[in-house]
Amino acid sequence: IKYEGIGGFYKGYFATLASFGPFSALYFVFYERLKELSRKLVSSGNTSDNAAKHGQTNVDIPFHHTILGSATAGAAASWLTSPLDMAKLRLQIQRGGMATNVSSSSGSRCGGALYYTGMMDCLRKVYTQQGVHGLFRGAGARVIHYVPAMTVTMTCYEEFRRFYSNLLRSSKQ
Repeated sequence: IKYEGIGGFYKGYFATLASFGPFSALYFVFYERLKELSRKLVSSGNTSDNAAKHGQTNVDIPFHHTILGSATAGAAASWLTSPLDMAKLRLQIQRGGMATNVSSSSGSRCGGALYYTGMMDCLRKVYTQQGVHGLFRGAGARVIHYVPAMTVTMTCYEEFRRFYSNLLRSSKQ
């Protein structure tokens, strides 16, 4: 509060939304597509199951398919959105006092550190200075973080959903 005021608490909030939104959208697109492929694979191996042939989507997929699908979707989504996360982090850690010492020219520096005016400005400057490699700096660590996180989250969700669905189904009978 002393140096940045109350706005310092919210610094990078828009950037957080701009990076997490696309991650979530990509994750669920990939995850649902992988679940669909898994259902087709499971149904094609079981000739007595007509659910997939009739377009039903409530065929339960095996536990290991859920783990593999959620891990794969997490890896793909986190890697693809790494440039957005990198820009978000850079915006969040830049010092608030730099803004008052910066000239209006593009690529301004204050005390040797580059100042970014926003998400697109950060992405543009990183790409100009470091190329594609700079945009994906830290992507491996992000993938290593999100793969187990999304695997545990979605596997627990699917297993609890399956458990309570079966419980409700059996209570109706």
